[in-house]
Amino acid sequence: MDDLSTIRRYELKYTITESMASEIRDYISNICSLDPHVPPGDSGYVVNNLYFDTPDLKFYNDTKFRKLTRFKPRARYYGMTVSDFIWPEIKYRHAHIIWKMRYKLPIQDWTTLFYPQMTEAGKYKFKSQLDRFDEIIYWYNAQSKLHVRYFREPFVSNLENYGRITFDRNLCYRSIPGSIDLDYNEYDMLYYDDPITTLNFESPVLLEIKVESLLPWWVVELIRKFNLVQRPFSKYCYGIDHHLTYLTPIRDSIFPFSSI
Repeated sequence: MDDLSTIRRYELKYTITESMASEIRDYISNICSLDPHVPPGDSGYVVNNLYFDTPDLKFYNDTKFRKLTRFKPRARYYGMTVSDFIWPEIKYRHAHIIWKMRYKLPIQDWTTLFYPQMTEAGKYKFKSQLDRFDEIIYWYNAQSKLHVRYFREPFVSNLENYGRITFDRNLCYRSIPGSIDLDYNEYDMLYYDDPITTLNFESPVLLEIKVESLLPWWVVELIRKFNLVQRPFSKYCYGIDHHLTYLTPIRDSIFPFSSI
């Protein structure tokens, strides 16, 4: 298992139209380059996030009601199906500052995260720092809730050590209550980036701007030029909201969490 790595950054989110996404792509063409992780000949890659939460949806509610300092555990893999590795991580947030604790895990070790080993003294080997995915899962009794998938078109800054502009599209999800099985049927994926769900006139593109420190000048100019207005957009919360609002039968509305 790889050592923990930490990523700290400022993160700003906007929902924009396809036409504006095209204009912004042209605007940053001399400042940013396509992410080198994008396969040759492609414009981006598929991202999968598996979200975990407590029985009373603590992490969902902390995000939904914008708790100033919060975190949530999730696991990420890339591509339409999982291949060799998965990245368990904890995503922390304080205001606009984001930091992650993540590590790269061989896929054959995925299930071991949910069956903690014990010492010879009969105690679990977990610490109390809560800086690892498996520690959060154990201490918070968190279980899988939602699998979110989307297509990401990513660009990296040529001017800073860390600067990213990403365009996310084709957001879809499936409910995975308590399951850690990574195989799924494509027909189970439900799209939720439609105008009704996102309160837009058309299916939006989710624009994310991520930088390591204070906003560089070109980001400030980009925001001004396109009159970008920030809005909260949690892929996890939108997925849960869509599931509860549109898919939960009326007879289950008294206990909506039971179907997640």
